[in-house]
Amino acid sequence: MQAHAQARTARIPAAVALFIALFLLFTPFEQGGPNPSMFPKYFSAGVSALALAPLFIITRIRFRVESQLVLVTLAMFAFHALVVKPVPFHFLLLVVLNVVLAIVIYEASFTWRAEFVKAVSWLLVLNAVVIAAQALMFHVLGGPIFDFHKVIFGSNSRFVEDFLNIARFSGLHVEPGTYANYIACLAVILMLTSGFSARFIALCFMAVLSVFLTNSGSSVYFVPVMVLLLGYLWRSKVRALHIALLAVSLYTYMLLSGVLEHLETRFLEQDDGSLSHRIHGVNVWLALTLEEKLIGVGFANDPCVRCYYQDIGMIFNLLTRGGIVVVLAFALVVGRMLVANGLVLSMLLMLIPINEKMFFYEAPIWLFLLFAMTPFVRRNAAAGATTADAAGTLAAAGAAQGR
Repeated sequence: MQAHAQARTARIPAAVALFIALFLLFTPFEQGGPNPSMFPKYFSAGVSALALAPLFIITRIRFRVESQLVLVTLAMFAFHALVVKPVPFHFLLLVVLNVVLAIVIYEASFTWRAEFVKAVSWLLVLNAVVIAAQALMFHVLGGPIFDFHKVIFGSNSRFVEDFLNIARFSGLHVEPGTYANYIACLAVILMLTSGFSARFIALCFMAVLSVFLTNSGSSVYFVPVMVLLLGYLWRSKVRALHIALLAVSLYTYMLLSGVLEHLETRFLEQDDGSLSHRIHGVNVWLALTLEEKLIGVGFANDPCVRCYYQDIGMIFNLLTRGGIVVVLAFALVVGRMLVANGLVLSMLLMLIPINEKMFFYEAPIWLFLLFAMTPFVRRNAAAGATTADAAGTLAAAGAAQGR
């Protein structure tokens, strides 16, 4: 009885700790001024670790097979970064901290499932409300676009008020494409961890529409992927009415916003910068010798100047940098995903990291991969055992302190 009471008391602090960490990890920001640095990455990882420290202490970390496979991949990265093509040691520490943060959040989510889902849900709501307010303020009050990102983080975001005859909104994020990439990843994590309810459907619809509101090229990719995953994961629960409502909402937005004409102009009639960066990055890798491809281009520097190599997608970025060493380790991750969730769902899930513009070391994409490797049935079963697990964890912690 006492353990259950302690578990109920710890729910709010657990949800707050998870929300703080998820907010920092899923809302990347940049250092303003003429000399930008990696400080924001280190700051976000460090503060997230501090926020999660109490949760880590009272939660039994079991290191499930999914976490073990990610640790194997991390070990192969460390080997490559220390022996094959060395990187600065502080950068190696950043990568290790980000991956460990993803594992801690993943493992804690089994004990604190309701709190984790609540933290993800509120973060999605916060982002959707801010970007909706940004769009309404622009269209109702008239420009310029209000920079919410600058209010919180102090550096300017890269929204565009008139980019090929359309306004592009970024909400709390540094640019529209960043919003689409991170919020799509977060929304799919919610689909993989939450139970089905009217509230869940509303959150998913809100996330899909908010991603589309960015009017970014990434939104055109991630919106269909999100809809496909929602329909496939919950095909026994989703009704025709749900699909009809979402389809009507998306069609109405496309009709009124002019996004289709914008994208046609951007990608078919002009040389789009984002697409050019991807093509250039792939061509640079294709031009390497076989030996260079097997060894990997390394994690310290891009293989080309100002080609934005991370734009080629997280998976291709990671594997081409790490070469055969990292490829073999990551093959275990893909294999686990296939065994856990089958070919069709695994292929749909892989559509997220294949096109993610996140850096290969960022915690959000590794958190996604951890859930993507977890059998969907086990995830749902874990949701029902949250209170018992939390009570058992707190009881064990109390017993340890008594000794």
